[in-house]
Amino acid sequence: MARADRERWDKRYVTPRAGLLRGPHTLLMEYVPPPRSGARALELACGLGRDALWLAERGYTVDAFDISFNALRQARAEMLRRGLHGVNFIQADLDEFTLPLYAYDVVVVFRFLDRRLFPAMRQRVRPGGLVIYETRNVRHAEQYPEAPRAHMLEVGELPRYFTGWDVLLARDEGPHSAFVGRKPLEE
Repeated sequence: MARADRERWDKRYVTPRAGLLRGPHTLLMEYVPPPRSGARALELACGLGRDALWLAERGYTVDAFDISFNALRQARAEMLRRGLHGVNFIQADLDEFTLPLYAYDVVVVFRFLDRRLFPAMRQRVRPGGLVIYETRNVRHAEQYPEAPRAHMLEVGELPRYFTGWDVLLARDEGPHSAFVGRKPLEE
């Protein structure tokens, strides 16, 4: 399965994409605070790295994971073109990879879902840190019935993974669900 996933995503990213030129997701601009000294961020399924690059431009050290070598190659080239440092682009199949044991100030996930990673995400966020998450929910199947439901959230599902956290945003609009939560200082 991992090889098939990697080949599918590598094929999608075989040629340079205009997606590199788009800015970061709106939720990042709205919720990510200026970094303190030594601030770290984690992005899962980063694709072309537009959010990881934005975080690095602000001063975060970023670990950015994706299964596609082609996507990461383009993201790294864009990082160098911008004269940036501080993004560690890591090729990994998140279905089979253990997340690093670093404590992160921000964990970012867009358009990716692996429910098994929620406990690790909770553990990797520093007290007072944020999780910013947005992906498709089951309403997506109304327009795309062939899409795998295992890759879609139930409406209202995301906040359940972060009980006890300060919920800054929890919404289910149309085919997308979004969550922004802050880890309590004591958990």
